[in-house]
Amino acid sequence: MAVEERLTRIRGLLKGIPGPLGNGEILARVDPGDVDSMPQDVLGLIVGAVERLERWTPTGSRDAIPRDEADLMTKLTEVDEAEGTKTLVWLLSSTMAYRAGGRYTESKARDVVETLTRLLGYGARWWSNTDLGDYPSAWPYSPVTQHTMSAVVVAVSNGVIVTVLAVDED
Repeated sequence: MAVEERLTRIRGLLKGIPGPLGNGEILARVDPGDVDSMPQDVLGLIVGAVERLERWTPTGSRDAIPRDEADLMTKLTEVDEAEGTKTLVWLLSSTMAYRAGGRYTESKARDVVETLTRLLGYGARWWSNTDLGDYPSAWPYSPVTQHTMSAVVVAVSNGVIVTVLAVDED
């Protein structure tokens, strides 16, 4: 499948994700790119959304916002597909602060993420700032916004970068 067709299909799949959610917001971005351009693309989403996301009265520090691409990459960890998709399903089916209903039911979120994975194709690489290893008792993360909670999942494959960023306040 050509990159433009892949981009169009993924954008169509994810078009229902962005918007207010809980005491915060969830954003999704699909751009052409590769592993080398990923940090710049993700940082562009985070920095570009700072003003918009301030309406959720963030209580954290502006110092949590990555200063540059190198700083961003200290906050992201490359994870395997299973961990990346698990985190993305969690972001789409739950709010972070109160674990209330998310954008989709867990079943629908799983379907969306499985379709995304198929569209990305073989060899996708995944990154996140969130570790769901001990969820729900604890889920450490490296903040990427000034909000009480922020989670980001990034997938890169076959000329496509997909970034989902969620912020929440308690």
